Amino acid sequence: MSNLTEGILIAFFLGGGLLLILSTYIFGVCRNKSHNNFIMFNTLLMSYDWIFYIIFNIWIFTADLGHVDLDYMNSIPFLTILLTTCLMVFFHSILTFIILLREINNNEQFRAWFQEHKVFCLFIAFCSLSNFNVLHVLNCKFNSMDIFDAKLSFTVEKKIIHASAVSIIVGDVPRVSNLLIIHFLYAPASAFNHLYAISIICTFLSGLVFIIGFFYRIYESLIRDYEKPTAQEFTAQELTAQELIAQELTAQKLTAQELTAQELIVSKKSKKQFSEA
Repeated sequence: MSNLTEGILIAFFLGGGLLLILSTYIFGVCRNKSHNNFIMFNTLLMSYDWIFYIIFNIWIFTADLGHVDLDYMNSIPFLTILLTTCLMVFFHSILTFIILLREINNNEQFRAWFQEHKVFCLFIAFCSLSNFNVLHVLNCKFNSMDIFDAKLSFTVEKKIIHASAVSIIVGDVPRVSNLLIIHFLYAPASAFNHLYAISIICTFLSGLVFIIGFFYRIYESLIRDYEKPTAQEFTAQELTAQELIAQELTAQKLTAQELTAQELIVSKKSKKQFSEA
């Protein structure tokens, strides 16, 4: 395709996609400012990036990148993209499986929500293979819809935040680095003589997701206060301690009631004796 056609595709998919994502965010803010609408914006952006990253992987295995003279060098982008993608997907899939399985087994409120929204939850789990922070959309309460109101436990919310920080090193940094290498080294014509729409769109989206995710994770970990737990989690010791406190309070109330009853009896007796006298 000509540069004009590639440029139109770049403008359409980048401009149109970002405009649609931004419109969704503005809609959520207008409906309810108190909800975490930025999570929806970030999730849509990461999902959009994930779609183009899949397309890019297909393109990189089918496109002719024979700009390098040495034949063995042509295998490097294939190997790096393959290894990076496999490592990222494996790491995120393990974490996603462990967290969701834990919530289903230990959190009755989440289990009830999961029974009603299985398809949506599985779709979000698939999107989390690209970026683990996508799981936050499960309880972002976007537009006050029940589908975005999963009762995640406080422990899981913190684990998602911490695991997302680790995924920067495991997934985001290698992925963005590989895209830049492919874009400027193995397809140098894309930057000078010829435009490759898929390469440019994917590189731009991945870079944007990386920058936003990096600063947002710093904000999450250091500045933002953790939200109140949506589902209370108590250990056996905590439950025992609470039961003991409740029993002690009950005993104190009973003792106070008994003392009050005794005081009334004594008061009645004294009044009776005084009247007889």
